[in-house]
Amino acid sequence: MSNLFRAVWESDERKSIEREITANLERLNARMNEMVEKVRADKVATNLKQGVKEAWETAHGPQILNEMQAGLADVLHKLNEEIAKRAQPAQEVKPGEGSAQQTANGEPVGMSAAKPE
Repeated sequence: MSNLFRAVWESDERKSIEREITANLERLNARMNEMVEKVRADKVATNLKQGVKEAWETAHGPQILNEMQAGLADVLHKLNEEIAKRAQPAQEVKPGEGSAQQTANGEPVGMSAAKPE
């Protein structure tokens, strides 16, 4: 029986089957490794993308809001100054409009009749 087992073990047919099985297992192992690496790469890429997005939002989100608020406050301040400048001349008294009217001799109007003689 050991001679029969040895003959089968050393046969070309068994060695051919062994090579075929070994080659198929190596291909299967290579494909599995490719799939695992692809899944890892996709997961790493997804995690990296999410991390970058979160980092950008964290770093720039409040900064952008602060810059927008500062810009808006500056624009409103300048607008307020411009409105104040334009409103100021309308409130000023122009020469001759606010002063009392005078008669030809320089007396205030309405005062000459009340003057004792």
